[in-house]
Amino acid sequence: MSLILSKILVTLLTLIGIVILIGEIIDIHIYFPFNLAEKSEIPYHRLQSVRLSLIVTFVYFGYRYIFRQTEKMYPIQFLNIYLKSLALCSLLVFYSFQVKLIEYYFVLFFFVVAIILHFASQPEMRRYFDHR
Repeated sequence: MSLILSKILVTLLTLIGIVILIGEIIDIHIYFPFNLAEKSEIPYHRLQSVRLSLIVTFVYFGYRYIFRQTEKMYPIQFLNIYLKSLALCSLLVFYSFQVKLIEYYFVLFFFVVAIILHFASQPEMRRYFDHR
């Protein structure tokens, strides 16, 4: 069940990403979920959240590269790690900037998606020696 749900969420986020990229090409600036920023700028706290989450993700993968080179990861695991760092950094940035409570839906959405991807990206444990 979590695998199907995670595929649906990743598909929706991919489609949103494609719409945002096409919007940038035709000079329409869109930020999550579907807010147009033609006459206004993208909120600073959102930009800071994305910037810090990229740095946290880079630090995490730098650590993995230095100390745990032999472990391979699937793309869904990368998405999971990035969305967890985005939710955490967004929470901290939104709190420090004293953002209105309504903006926290951004944090909640990505936290829920990260939890779903977390369960979908768990390796299956096979019971080779269990004879039931």
